[in-house]
Amino acid sequence: MYKGELAEQWEKCNAIVLTWIGSTIADELMASIMYASSAKKVWSEFEERFDRSNLTRIFHLWTEIATLRQGTESVTSYYSKMKDCWDELDVLAPLPSCDCEESLPYVVHLGSQRLLQFLMGLNESYSNLRSNLLARRPIVSVNKAYAIVSQEESQRLLGVVDVNKEPLTMLTGRTYQGFKPKKPGVGIICEHCDYKGHLKENCYKIVGYPQDFKSKKKGSQISRFRPFAIPL
Repeated sequence: MYKGELAEQWEKCNAIVLTWIGSTIADELMASIMYASSAKKVWSEFEERFDRSNLTRIFHLWTEIATLRQGTESVTSYYSKMKDCWDELDVLAPLPSCDCEESLPYVVHLGSQRLLQFLMGLNESYSNLRSNLLARRPIVSVNKAYAIVSQEESQRLLGVVDVNKEPLTMLTGRTYQGFKPKKPGVGIICEHCDYKGHLKENCYKIVGYPQDFKSKKKGSQISRFRPFAIPL
């Protein structure tokens, strides 16, 4: 308890802080501060009881960053999730606040590290763009890399950029290696003779064989099943 000329002001401030603590803690903790007279003592006690190491949270953030992948999400959604992790890390492990030469290498290294983390999680469809960004000198910032990749994504959605395949208009009149067009009649089975390649209404056993027809079996000749007259 404070004594002296500022005692009255201290009492007011102490009461305000105690009220603030009481309005923010869980209901089951109210009994432990109900008769407290010093906000500082209450704060110190809670700090000792509930303070946890930041290393555990930092570990989970690093794990989340290392395993984060774009997947089916947009580039913007993927980048936003990763940036949220970076922002929380900056709170738990603040960056150097000065602009001195000693802190500059650390800031540059951290920027390069986050650029790599962002590029690693992109889908493989951006592999060429990723290689180009890694080869740039000077090294681009992660925000600049995001802007470039996001623009690429927008162009692909508009159909301006082709991704791993040719546009359909370029396929006209082209047969790809290993692809053979199906022959007419493939997959069709006659209901009358059970042979493939024709329908019942076109079956030679019903409509008759053409005059120049020859059986596929060697040495056999198929009659044309046409009526003929016996000379008298």
